[in-house]
Amino acid sequence: MNSRNIDELISILEREIGIYEELLKISRDKTDVIVKGKTAELDNITKVEQTFVLDIGKLEALREKAVNHLVNDIGMNNTVSDITISELAKYLDNENAQRLENCKNNLLNIINEIKNVNDLNSKLIQNSIDYINFSINLLSSIPEANNNYSKSGNTNEGIQKTYFDVKL
Repeated sequence: MNSRNIDELISILEREIGIYEELLKISRDKTDVIVKGKTAELDNITKVEQTFVLDIGKLEALREKAVNHLVNDIGMNNTVSDITISELAKYLDNENAQRLENCKNNLLNIINEIKNVNDLNSKLIQNSIDYINFSINLLSSIPEANNNYSKSGNTNEGIQKTYFDVKL
């Protein structure tokens, strides 16, 4: 078995872990930005996240190639999309199997943390949207003061206007 292929796969996984760690940090920063209502900073963070997502996509393509090389090297019948790290580890020596399992566990932990932070961010954004909708509804339901008088000197009870006629 070619240990270069295993080292290449582990190197790719470690680079992915590094990017996911950066994404986790950015997601946590995003929470603070959302709470403070800094929309310009939120836009910048989103742009940075997009570059990381593109980088992850490139690394995923490299990872698939590395796994394909390993599968061919080992002589497995599986296709790249069917094989898991745990299955692949069964065909490796203990040291490399452990290295792969460590990468898998690190990735899973980081991705789970990112998911939790993103869930919190989604809830915060939804709360902000709900508050904005509440404010719009409140303003749109307040009738405008009627300062029109009829011929008899009484206020005209004609059409009542609101601050907002339409909610988009």
